[in-house]
Amino acid sequence: MELKELLDNARRNEALLKRLQAFELQLLSAQNWQDFLTLLLEALPSQFDLDAVGLKVCDPDGELKASMLQSLDIDQGVMLNQIEFKASLSIAKAGAINPPPPWKSALQLPLMRGGEYLGQLYMYSLQHDRFQEGMATDFMQHLAAVIAACLVMVKQTESQALLALTDPLTGAENRRGFERVYKREWARGQRQHHVFSMILMDIDHFKKVNDIHGHGTGDRALKALCKTLKNVIRPTDHLGRLGGEEFAVLLPGCQPDQLVTVSGRIQEAIREMVVLNDKQKQVPITASGSFISVTPRPHQNLQIEQVLDHLDKYLYQAKGNGRDQFINAST
Repeated sequence: MELKELLDNARRNEALLKRLQAFELQLLSAQNWQDFLTLLLEALPSQFDLDAVGLKVCDPDGELKASMLQSLDIDQGVMLNQIEFKASLSIAKAGAINPPPPWKSALQLPLMRGGEYLGQLYMYSLQHDRFQEGMATDFMQHLAAVIAACLVMVKQTESQALLALTDPLTGAENRRGFERVYKREWARGQRQHHVFSMILMDIDHFKKVNDIHGHGTGDRALKALCKTLKNVIRPTDHLGRLGGEEFAVLLPGCQPDQLVTVSGRIQEAIREMVVLNDKQKQVPITASGSFISVTPRPHQNLQIEQVLDHLDKYLYQAKGNGRDQFINAST
């Protein structure tokens, strides 16, 4: 190899190393899933002339995907289409691989952190010769190690932040967490004239459940309600415990005609819940509620308290009508 070619290679490597170092600093500053995934899936391809980036991650209990869904709104959530969440993964070696179409070449990089195998990063190109067998991957393997470290760090940061926004008994969002989701959805609705829906409910005669069967049974009823609701609503919907036995559900993109069906499905699922008292006897549980669809408009500023106050009036109407029913508050 001639001296000029050696010098050119050295300069290219030096430039690549500088870009990698700058990108790694950006990654290390990521504090949430939005920042991390935007850098990894959007900035990485643009900064290093890639056509696409893909990610496979080990997520045996689904916690990682749940954390991302909790943190991202619907618009940001499209990034998850580039991620495969796997219960288990075989350890892969770094190197060029035969990619799926339409890509012509690809590089596979293992993500390792502290001896734990976290997944695989894929870099795709439409150029046949971009990634070739036997090519040096030292720089990219170092980048993969930084990505793995940041994946663990962001997961821990998000977990800590989530604790402050989560009701410890039921796992639902607490009032602060639910208000944060509302503000985020309201802002998105103003940008896109996007509809969302809300349901407010509480358990019928909950004080009697506690008084007759004990607070342990009451706690089981609250946990069962949240588990039931999470099985009925979509992963992108949000469940909040606003206090005591009062809960709210926020459903992004749910249209008024869909809301009637959803609320009916929720009501039926609550009726079918199995809650046992300390003597292992079933305690029947029902709920009353109200629901409404909202379309934010530019220059509007409808606070969550206003929506909840409106829903609360109809919830009490449902109770006054005999309970175990959900009323449309849009009328």
